[in-house]
Amino acid sequence: MKTLKLALAGLGAAALLSGISNSANAGPKFYFGEGRDLTVFLMGQIWTVYGTNIEIPGETDLEENKADMYIRRGRFGFKGHLMKNLSFKIWFAHDNLGRDDLNPVDIARGAVKTSGLTYSKLEVWDAFFTWAYDKTWANISVGYFRPQIGKESITSGFNMLSFEKGLPNFYVRRHIIGKPDKGTNEVFGRASANGRIFLVNWGGLYKAQGWSLNWNFGVGDNQNYTDSKNWSPLWSARVAFTLGDPEMKKYKMGYTQTYFGKRHGVTVGLNYGYQGEGIDRKAKRDNKEFDSNTMYGIDILANWGPIDFAAEYDVLSRDWADGADYTDEVWLVKLGYTHKLPNGQYIQPAVSYSVFEPDDNGESIYKNKKNTWWDVGVNWYIKKQRAKLILHYSSGKVENYKNGEDAKASYIGLGFQFKI
Repeated sequence: MKTLKLALAGLGAAALLSGISNSANAGPKFYFGEGRDLTVFLMGQIWTVYGTNIEIPGETDLEENKADMYIRRGRFGFKGHLMKNLSFKIWFAHDNLGRDDLNPVDIARGAVKTSGLTYSKLEVWDAFFTWAYDKTWANISVGYFRPQIGKESITSGFNMLSFEKGLPNFYVRRHIIGKPDKGTNEVFGRASANGRIFLVNWGGLYKAQGWSLNWNFGVGDNQNYTDSKNWSPLWSARVAFTLGDPEMKKYKMGYTQTYFGKRHGVTVGLNYGYQGEGIDRKAKRDNKEFDSNTMYGIDILANWGPIDFAAEYDVLSRDWADGADYTDEVWLVKLGYTHKLPNGQYIQPAVSYSVFEPDDNGESIYKNKKNTWWDVGVNWYIKKQRAKLILHYSSGKVENYKNGEDAKASYIGLGFQFKI
């Protein structure tokens, strides 16, 4: 009997091990037969930033040369297939774990915090299913994820040329998705402004000789801009045309900014988002209701051998219910050059510049706070995006931050990124 138990245990262990893949390109993968599989993955960015040249109106006792070490982005989750043409992905985030918010070096979001602490929390980042009815023409995704508009917003922070994501990421999300209402005593939890809503999306990728077409059309329920009297769906659309090599081999909702010299192609994307009547509870104005909220823009990704170029221009427009309106603009450009080392690793100097320009009529949710940000540094890809060291200098300015005075902050950032 003892021998039989040991044999059964050995067979069970062998069966388990046979269902796990430990390839260099993925985390542990389990197979369950008939097109069913499950992959476990882990990702992280560990940052050390050292603040310099900090000037904030009304603050006289800030420690300028102050270091801060924290997990900027932490992710873990699961993805796989329930059947051959039905995939899923659910992952969780624990961003800014260990961050000192009283070290005001990051003004990419157009604001500088100098009092109080915000502690990191564990939250659902994405949770959706994709049914590939036709892998070219009909990929239907349902769940909690990002509307596919605004290239910087829908591109992972793990696949950037810059140290941090550019200004369109933060301003597009704030405008089209909004900031959640936590409640006066946070009885509704501590929701984040992560750019996700419940969404139904139709996407596809058609590839021809020398060109390709990628599209996404979505309709979603934006909970941040609703109340008992105001509700309308958020409509989103993105169509991207490529000359040369496509951005992806098959349809997916994942993008990058460098292909390590292997891609020779140019992609131009057109973006549009629209929501009718709603209410922006976080807007600092008397009448928070709006009749329409719109975003449209264009983005370019050009990869030609070692040269990587990304650019985006977005117009953010809102008509308030009291008859006022505003039109903001935000744009960025990025440039990188990827050099392959003899050992197969890559060194990539990169530079980025981005500007947010609010409407001068003062009706914007940002009033007249123009934001300018630039970044220059070197990315060292030890194992492409799976192991990466980054050393950058970033500097930003928010005009008219307080009492007509500007806020400024810069930092030297050292980061390590890993994907398992």
